This record gives sequence, structure tokens and C-alpha cells, in this order.
Amino acid sequence: MTRHSGRRIALAALLLLLGTALGIGAAVARDAAVYAGRIYPGVSIGGLAVGGLPVDEALAALQPAVDRRLRAPFTVVLADRTATFTQAEVGLVGRAEVAVQEAFAAGRTGPWWDRIRTRLTLSRQGLALDLPFVHDAGRLRRLLEDLAAELNAVPKDAEVTVRAGRVVLVRPGRPGQTLDVDATAGRIVAALNGGVAQIEAVVAVTHPEFTTEEAGDLRVLLASYTTRMAANANRTHNISLASSFIHGTILPPGGVFSYNKVVGPRTIERGFREAPVLVDDELVPGDGGGICQVSSTLFNVALLADFKILTRVNHSRPVAYLPAGRDATVVYGQLDLLFRNTTGSHVLLWTEIEGRRLTISAYGTPAEDAEVAVEVANREEIPAPHATVTKKDPTLEAGTTVVREAQPGLRVKTYRVVRTGGEVVRRELIGTSYYRPVRRTIKVGTKLAGASEPRP
Repeated sequence: MTRHSGRRIALAALLLLLGTALGIGAAVARDAAVYAGRIYPGVSIGGLAVGGLPVDEALAALQPAVDRRLRAPFTVVLADRTATFTQAEVGLVGRAEVAVQEAFAAGRTGPWWDRIRTRLTLSRQGLALDLPFVHDAGRLRRLLEDLAAELNAVPKDAEVTVRAGRVVLVRPGRPGQTLDVDATAGRIVAALNGGVAQIEAVVAVTHPEFTTEEAGDLRVLLASYTTRMAANANRTHNISLASSFIHGTILPPGGVFSYNKVVGPRTIERGFREAPVLVDDELVPGDGGGICQVSSTLFNVALLADFKILTRVNHSRPVAYLPAGRDATVVYGQLDLLFRNTTGSHVLLWTEIEGRRLTISAYGTPAEDAEVAVEVANREEIPAPHATVTKKDPTLEAGTTVVREAQPGLRVKTYRVVRTGGEVVRRELIGTSYYRPVRRTIKVGTKLAGASEPRP
């Protein structure tokens, strides 16, 4: 082949290529003119063919699909129920205009060769675009916060009462629940992205401290004890008030009962009245007089119910309403009565006053068939002192003298005896009570005529 013939062939090829390009370019130009303002053929959005449609018509054609998706139900499963919303209500937003703009731009952007290549692709295999949706985080959060305000609740303990010696359920217990808004929102967004129409909300459930089932276990009377009150209106009032704080107390398994914590300060401001109290080995007027009869009665219930006695202190002198060794004195902030519920189940403490009788009872779950008794033994009398002491008493009129004779002391030991089938299985020393002897005392009055009596 000669050099001249080679050049002719190359020139012919170049002219052919140029002609082809010009032809394609002319075809593309004609195509662009034909589809001016319209989407090129071969484009679909969400499975719907939109080729050849103007932008506004494509948007209108897509709107039913958007509406169907936004109206579709979305279910949120909560702890005790389900809530169903539309997908629009949980924050889904259709963005068909974004897909339509992308469809319209196909074959119209970039260098001319890119546009040509895109047009060829559209004619041969088409272009499938997704129908886009986005999430309105603010709308979703507002919905969940409203749901949380409706859903969230603190746990409520079961309530019981005692009728005719039996524990009766008054109100069932109710668990508390708290909706985790952020975590639940995350689950909803992930589900919507994955085409899932239901999620389980993130709800923290808090069970009550005393449930309906536990209330149903209070089937038997564990122990009961009664003491007789003196005929003193203020003292009876104080006993009734102190008892009211204990009335209905639920003591959980292993729970420790503190008399001072439950009853609180015995002050005039809290409703307690002035009544005789044992101070310096004699009864004198004082705030809250009588509350030790409640603690002493409760001490005997704790003994008979076989609770573990943690702290108990006897009075300085024997009391009239109980045998020696079976009393328990309390002083707020100083002396307390503490015992632990060792039954393994919840216990209900119940107080009743009928006439001049105070009764405290403990109800619980049936356990082993055991009999519990309290024995006071090792009684040791301590002789009264021979000495005499003289005291000035500002509550007595000047010139008045009152003599209190010496009194012997006493020391006893208190035991709890547990029997099963009549046999002693445990004999437990609860404590030693020491009631100190009292010297002969002569009180000399120093109160001037007309002067008010000082408070102790």
C-alpha cells in the first residue's frame, strides 16, 4: 500500500467518525428540542414511568403514591397496649419533587459527551429512581413526648385493709412505666427506612414495692397483742395518733421497722399533746406522753411474730400496762425500737383502738406450724436504797413538801421460746431488763403564789 493510499483511508475514517458524531449530535439536539420542558423517556420514579412528562405533571402523577405511603398505618407496641398512627404522624415526609428534579436533569447536565452517553443509556436500559421520603425529627419527637405524657406513670402499691380479722385487697398494685423517647424515635426511623410498619417501644417498667400478688399472700394472723390504756384523755389521744402512723405499714421481707422513723417527732406541732411521761423515775407532764405504750405493745407483737429484735430498751421503772421485761421505751433521736421482718414475705402491721384497749396485729404468709411464747425469768429484786435525797420542786407551792418513799429495783431476763409439735426448738434470750431502785425523795415546793407552773 502506498503512502498516498494510507492517507486517503485515514481521512475517510475521520470523516466517517465526524459524520457519525455530527449525526448523533444532531439527533440529540432534535431530541432535546422535542422533549424541551419534559423528562426524557426511559425514566421511572418509584416504579412509575415519568418519561415524556413535564415536571408538574410528573409531580401530580407521583402524589397518589406519596399519599398512600403517608396514610399507611404505623403501630407502636407499648408495655400494656398498642398505639397506631399514620406514617405522616410519625414524621415521614414525601420528597417527590427531589426525584422529579433528578429525573428532569438526567441527560441535561454535564459535558455534551456525558449527556449523549446518558441519553443512550436511557434509550437502552432506562433509569429507575426511588421515590424519596425523609423524616421530620421535630414532629416525631412531639408525638412521642405527647405519648409519654399519657403513658408515663409512677408505680402504685397495692392497698389492703382488715375486715373481721382478714386482710382484704382494696386496690390492686400497678406498675410504673416510662417511655424512652430518644430510643423509641430511633427504632421508628430505622423501621420506616426498612419498610417495616411496626416497632416495640422502649419502655422502662418499674414494679411497685408491694404487688397485688404479695397482697394476696397476707392470709394469716402472725401475732396480736393488746394493752389497756389509762383513763387520761391526752394520753389516749397520743396513743391513737402514734398508732395511726403505724396503721397499715407494709414491711417487706428483710425490712427493718424503726419506731422513731415511722412515728416521727412527738411534738405539739404534729398534733401530740402534753401527758404524763416517765422522767427521772417519776411521771411528769411532757409532750407525747403515752407513745411508749404503743412501742411496748408493738414490741410484744414483734416477739410473738418471731421477728428479729435489733434494738430495744426497757423503761427505768416498770410500767403499769405490761409485765416487767416486756416493755420498750423510745425517745426520738435517742432510743428506738428496731426489728427486722425475717418471715421471708411481706408483713402488714395493723393497729386498732376500742374503748381503752390498744391492739396491734401482724398479718403475713403461712409458714411452718410453730408456736411462739414469751417468758420472763431470772427475776432478781434489788433492795431499795436507804439514803434520802431532797429536791426543790418549782411546780409545788412554796412551803409544800411531798415525800416519795424508796422503791426496790428489779432485774429480769426476757426469752422467746419457739415450739414445733410441742417440742422446744429454740429458746432465745431477747435481753436483760434492769429497773433501777429509787431512793426516798423529799420534794420541797418553791413556787411563789401566783407564778405560772414551768414546763419540764
